[in-house]
Amino acid sequence: MPEVATGPELAQAFAAAWSAPAGVASVAGELAVRLVAMCETARRELPELADAIDDRALVTVLARRAPEQAAAVVPYLERCHPGELALAQVATSSRPLAPLAIARLEREHRGVIDAMCWRFASPAHSVADLRQILREKLFVAPPGERPRLAEYAGQGQLASWLRITAVRIFVDLGRRKDRAREAPAADAELAMPDPGDLSLEVIKAEYRAAVGQAMRDAAAALPAADRHLLHQHFVAGLSIDQLGVALGIHRATAARRVARAREALVGATRALIATRLRLADGELDEVIGMVMSRLDVSIPRLLEVRDGDAAP
Repeated sequence: MPEVATGPELAQAFAAAWSAPAGVASVAGELAVRLVAMCETARRELPELADAIDDRALVTVLARRAPEQAAAVVPYLERCHPGELALAQVATSSRPLAPLAIARLEREHRGVIDAMCWRFASPAHSVADLRQILREKLFVAPPGERPRLAEYAGQGQLASWLRITAVRIFVDLGRRKDRAREAPAADAELAMPDPGDLSLEVIKAEYRAAVGQAMRDAAAALPAADRHLLHQHFVAGLSIDQLGVALGIHRATAARRVARAREALVGATRALIATRLRLADGELDEVIGMVMSRLDVSIPRLLEVRDGDAAP
């Protein structure tokens, strides 16, 4: 059984895997409390797997996907599904309880798995064939690689992640077998609006064009100063320290301004999605969670410095 870690130990493990470890100092106390609570939640939700849950491994997975801004870390953790993340981690581990974790995951998500297998079944691949292919991809990996399920980082519900992962696996399978047989419906399921690298698993296919437009409209509506600031940080690659020097302000002030501009972009996107798609609160929160979790990757495609944009 892995040793239960203390709050300071978890914060240290988080800092070791985080891309901005120096930022831990500003949120260390709250971070330690939050991480302990998440690990306790995971054990409470998975009592039969509690002995296999590795606190430090769980925290490390979260840290590797965490935003660079310290102010955004706690909201990022608040959106996490610790029980589902722990389930995925145990299921892809070499611990004795891994088969039990796999059985629980397949039992809880049988509806999603079966629906995807029935949807893509064909004379070439029966439902049983697809179920086994998906099982191998999720839980088994070639030497030197990781099982596909290990990529789940707890942002967004596991059922949604499983759905889009199954679609990608089965479409890729069809392409390798015979590109001419690739179904238009499968293309539509994977079609992503520009920018195309946001992970929007939880959004129904018919919503995606509207969501993509909402993201572009929100970016276009940013004040020029905010757009320039985000462009300099996320596109030009200036660090917080370099931004501080360029703007003649303290690095902490530069970090706060970047965080505020980023939050303004997310807030505007949320408002547009809520208005245009009329999503239920729970679904809207999950959509925004997925947008937030990958926003840093997508900013370069959302932001353009226009003629006349001035430095902040």
